[in-house]
Amino acid sequence: MSGSNDGPMASEGAPMAPGEWPNDDRAGARRPLAAAPRRRRARGTEAAARARLMVAAERSFAEQGFAAVSTRALARQARVTLSAIAYHFGGKEGLYRAVVGGLIADTEPLIGPAVARLEAGVVAAGGDRAALARLTATFVRGLVTEVLTNPRMRAQMTLMLREFHKPSAVFATLLAERIDPLHDAVCRLIGAAQGVPETTPTTRLLAATVVAQCMAPGAARAVLFARLGWDRYTAERVRLVADVIAGAVIAMLGLPPGADQG
Repeated sequence: MSGSNDGPMASEGAPMAPGEWPNDDRAGARRPLAAAPRRRRARGTEAAARARLMVAAERSFAEQGFAAVSTRALARQARVTLSAIAYHFGGKEGLYRAVVGGLIADTEPLIGPAVARLEAGVVAAGGDRAALARLTATFVRGLVTEVLTNPRMRAQMTLMLREFHKPSAVFATLLAERIDPLHDAVCRLIGAAQGVPETTPTTRLLAATVVAQCMAPGAARAVLFARLGWDRYTAERVRLVADVIAGAVIAMLGLPPGADQG
């Protein structure tokens, strides 16, 4: 039989962190603390640093573009060391890819359900043009309202417009996961409304026009504010913009005007 295993090294559980030896209940005895709490604190600190980098990067990439943003500036804004960018993302390119991935994830709760409802609505309408007009109005009003009232959409839209103007290596991901599903669903709506194939150049151009009309009041808000004498989008103004665009899209698709009010 081996000797007694009394003493600190006989403690069961996680390995003990060096230097953490609080008092035991017994006078003069010392007992090691488990390293798990310290590891949890470290993970929490790392997660917070990563989140700050994502926020700073999204803002900076949207405002300045990828090439103009320095890693030193990003680290300073996020209050992290320069090496943290490489540690968490592998470098500036990896950070940009993560930001675009975050944009796709953030917009999924809006775009995913909207696409699903539009596609299901086209099937349910069964060629009923009044039903297609109502479906179009609902889709357009919902998308315009989200674009104008969701505070996250403004920075994200600026970043997307930069990507459209000067595509990077992540453009293919953005196209496949965010742009194509939305445009394809609108193409199905146009095909049903006009009795044309969904994949012709004309249909795809019309779909791009519909989506652009929904996005324009957010992307070009400065122009609209200057032209209309506005300083912000109030609830009433958002409804006006959404109604005007919905009516324009219904007319463009040749659907019965006023049917969306039924």
